[in-house]
Amino acid sequence: MIRVFVYGTLKLGFRNAYYLEDGRFLGEFVTGPIYSMYDFGGYPAVSENGKTAIEGEVYDISEELLASIDLLERYPDFYQRVMIETSFGGAWMYVVSEPLCADKIKISGSWL
Repeated sequence: MIRVFVYGTLKLGFRNAYYLEDGRFLGEFVTGPIYSMYDFGGYPAVSENGKTAIEGEVYDISEELLASIDLLERYPDFYQRVMIETSFGGAWMYVVSEPLCADKIKISGSWL
């Protein structure tokens, strides 16, 4: 199994949560304060090298499900994946490069 950390529209109760129906919810997790979260309109994006902790959820998923989420997240053209350490073990997290955030509003580490 592969772990993924989600912090936006893939979280429970949000519009893309159905993607993770075949995954196994492991629990909530908050990263260290080393990121920045930006409002991209209908979804958030996170960049590295900030000072904000990001709140999200961790799931065990299959390789096939990771491939589906990669398509949703436009990986690797828009989002990149980075491996982060969570209380459930290593998990992929989707991040964007800082230049993509230049005209976006920085928000707290909790999406809506």
